[in-house]
Amino acid sequence: MRGRTHPGRAWLVGAGLAIGLGSPALLSAQADYSGPAVVPPAEAYVSGRDRPEERLPLWHTSADAERILWVYFTDPPPGRPAYWAEASRAMEIWNEVSGLPLVFRPTRNEAAADVVFRWTSRFEGSQAGTTDWETDGEGWLESTVVTLATEHEGGRVMSDEFVRMVAIHELGHVIGLPHSEDPSDVMHPGNRNLRLSDRDIRSARQLYERPESGKVVGP
Repeated sequence: MRGRTHPGRAWLVGAGLAIGLGSPALLSAQADYSGPAVVPPAEAYVSGRDRPEERLPLWHTSADAERILWVYFTDPPPGRPAYWAEASRAMEIWNEVSGLPLVFRPTRNEAAADVVFRWTSRFEGSQAGTTDWETDGEGWLESTVVTLATEHEGGRVMSDEFVRMVAIHELGHVIGLPHSEDPSDVMHPGNRNLRLSDRDIRSARQLYERPESGKVVGP
């Protein structure tokens, strides 16, 4: 695990979760699609009447309007133009969740993006994607980078549908969701679902029902 800090923010590169880094940076994490990485515990996911873990990082939101998260897609690998479209479809799946004060919109300006999608040929083991979180000095999410693999562990090229499935999972991490222990949820670390479960939706909504999510208005 490699980490570096800057004044007023924290950034953790590598598989892991850092909690209580101290003032001014409170939390930074990388969430992994699969493999041995440590992310916020599955117990933080909604289960029945339980609420998500209070320490999970969130984006600034307002009760008056949706917070737009601007998404920049780097060019897909040569020969796989559909990968860009599949990642966009994953984005629209999350946009359809009512009651979530966040909406993903594409941008061509990488410098202005809240979320950047990048590609790599493959990760170690069965891992298919990662999400790097960056927080500001108060612990709010400030930017994220999603990296998706284009090949499976043995070198087989990812199908378009598989890329969409991984992108759906990673975008759940982008909004702040931890892993789920239920294989029927897209946030399960071995996700094989193309649709959000009821629990995925409830978990996302409950993250932003917390009183703290509205204490700062605007981006």
